[in-house]
Amino acid sequence: MKRQFKNWMVLLLLFFFILAGVLLYRLGNTFSSANLSKSESLILNKQISSDHYLLKSRNGSDIYRKGGTQRISIASLTKIMTAICIIEHATDLDQSVTVPQNIFFEIEQNNLAVAGLMPGEKISYWDLLHGIILPSGADAALTAALGICEDEQSFVEIMNEKAAQLGMTATHFANSTGLDVAGHYSTIKDMMTLLEYALKNDSFYQIFTSLNYQGSATNRHPEGNYFTSSMISRGESLELSKGNIIGGKTGYTPKAGLCLASLAEIDVEEYLLIIAGCKGSDESKQFNVIESRTFYNSIQ
Repeated sequence: MKRQFKNWMVLLLLFFFILAGVLLYRLGNTFSSANLSKSESLILNKQISSDHYLLKSRNGSDIYRKGGTQRISIASLTKIMTAICIIEHATDLDQSVTVPQNIFFEIEQNNLAVAGLMPGEKISYWDLLHGIILPSGADAALTAALGICEDEQSFVEIMNEKAAQLGMTATHFANSTGLDVAGHYSTIKDMMTLLEYALKNDSFYQIFTSLNYQGSATNRHPEGNYFTSSMISRGESLELSKGNIIGGKTGYTPKAGLCLASLAEIDVEEYLLIIAGCKGSDESKQFNVIESRTFYNSIQ
């Protein structure tokens, strides 16, 4: 009888341990904020379609987080790594490289976003970097990558080496454009690590916070290439109740959903937000921008 009682007690304790673990897991994957009441958090939660986000002050602690360590597709957020690797490996950002003809078959086959470059066009790395970050051009990314290395996979090795150096242990790149393929993934936490690192580079910061850019004249575009950030190309506002979103990099694939890595200035402080897996598509309302505004506006 005593043995049976002990067995029931063990089972009961085991049940409570499991229940506590589940509750802690759910708590760790919901809003984390010391500034919002429970009712305010619930209202905010209803406005967010994403299950993967991380908002923090640039020099402080996390404000909101959910699903930060879960492996996800990151679409063109990939190009943050592409850009910083180009900046760090090009000997001269004013040097011109030639847009290869052979990149356009892959681009057309996979319906990748482009910056409007033309085969045989001679364009500087500096202009290519704006074409990578603002309109998310795969043509700009591949041209720059092939200017650094003989082939894309050699450049991807550089990307993975940089990820390892930064401690992005849950990340692996398989291409420079964000194309959804096996072995191409990251986490919100790792992408925040990357964004924080990249923004310390003055060149990257300048490009990331540009919404429009007029490039230099080229042999195929005598007037120069003009690039507009995909954050505003669909007419979405970057204005916040107490500031503005001042820079960002969008992304979208059907698997990744709408994504956005952004930088906002609110009451003279800077905040960073990575959000992925938002509802919608590249032809719908840009819920990645809309939901980012919701997060930033909730900061108290």
